[in-house]
Amino acid sequence: MDRAKKKRLILSAVAVIIAVIILAAAVFLCLTPQYPFIAGEFFGVRCKKTELSKVDPSGLESVTLDALSADERVRFEESLMLVNTDFTLADDFAPDITEYNGTGVQMNVCMTEHYASLSAAVKEKTGERLLVSSDFRTSEQQREEFESAPAVATKPGASEHQTGLALDVYVPYYASYGFLKTEAGRFVNSECWKYGFIIRYPVFGEKETGIVFEPWHIRYVGFPHAEIIYNNHMTLEEYLASLEVGAWYEAEGYLISRQKAPDGSLFIPSDFKEAVISPDNMGGYVVTVSE
Repeated sequence: MDRAKKKRLILSAVAVIIAVIILAAAVFLCLTPQYPFIAGEFFGVRCKKTELSKVDPSGLESVTLDALSADERVRFEESLMLVNTDFTLADDFAPDITEYNGTGVQMNVCMTEHYASLSAAVKEKTGERLLVSSDFRTSEQQREEFESAPAVATKPGASEHQTGLALDVYVPYYASYGFLKTEAGRFVNSECWKYGFIIRYPVFGEKETGIVFEPWHIRYVGFPHAEIIYNNHMTLEEYLASLEVGAWYEAEGYLISRQKAPDGSLFIPSDFKEAVISPDNMGGYVVTVSE
């Protein structure tokens, strides 16, 4: 066999091998779309940095918590409570829980409207119906979960489900890690921030959260916090730690401040449209102001 013919045969073989590899890769991606999606979430390829700038707002006033509770512009909720093994819930903690649209699903009242919007978006964008496998749990229910599966469940007081702010979601036939095999699962993981939710235990966050990746576990944190957390590729732990106590920040038209209230008062701008105040479960509060 002459050298030219041998070279052509080698090139043809290489071309066939490359074609087979490309075809195999295409088939693999079609059958397992969750893996490239997970890689994208790990590296934050879909994140668009949301600027969180420190500011010095004028006209701050010290206002008592009682006075703020009586202000119709102020809403107290529990959306930014950090709950983990280091910051557990008090034994007498009693969140504001309601039933969601007659479904039997129990959730924190502050998130019902936003979950409805997320659920509707999933249906519109993917044609799938978003379902809930686990919702609010009492301390006793969490204790039963822990005793039945201590390797998976957290101890009473350390579970977000006790706040009513967390939901485990799925679509028919696709739960747990299988959720990401569906368009709905990938939509929830990459778009839920637009509705005030985050994936509480992201693929990149085990070091901070102590929990392995749970693409089915969504957690309500509200606006603009969900956007900041997702687009800056953070966990809730990292986000709250980034807020210097007593400082003020601006993001997406909101003013944000994490404060202590040793005398029962918080600093609030004298002129504002609306304010949401949430305890952080670390001895302070997060104040979110719409100007």
